[in-house]
Amino acid sequence: MRHRLFLFLLAINLIQAATAMATDLRGRVDAFYPAVQSMGPCPGVGVALFVPLPNNNFQLVSQALTGPDGMFYFRGIYPGQYVLQVGGVNYPLGVAPTPLQDIPPLRVN
Repeated sequence: MRHRLFLFLLAINLIQAATAMATDLRGRVDAFYPAVQSMGPCPGVGVALFVPLPNNNFQLVSQALTGPDGMFYFRGIYPGQYVLQVGGVNYPLGVAPTPLQDIPPLRVN
């Protein structure tokens, strides 16, 4: 009986630890306007998050569209190495075990 209780409590702790490590990612995509040499938010851009596989392929983890303010969000991403794809360009991304991680603004032309 004690052994089962110990295993049950251990399982609950492991589940809580795994859940606590998930990170929410937040980022913004900006468009560069050469005519006026300025940047601005880029709405409606597809953003995809991939995990690199050992055979040089990628597995899709999540995808989103930028909002009117150029912002995108990914929720519940586990720490590790990823590839963020924006407008057909790949950006390596390391995800840390924090509640929220801001990704520096990304620029599309």
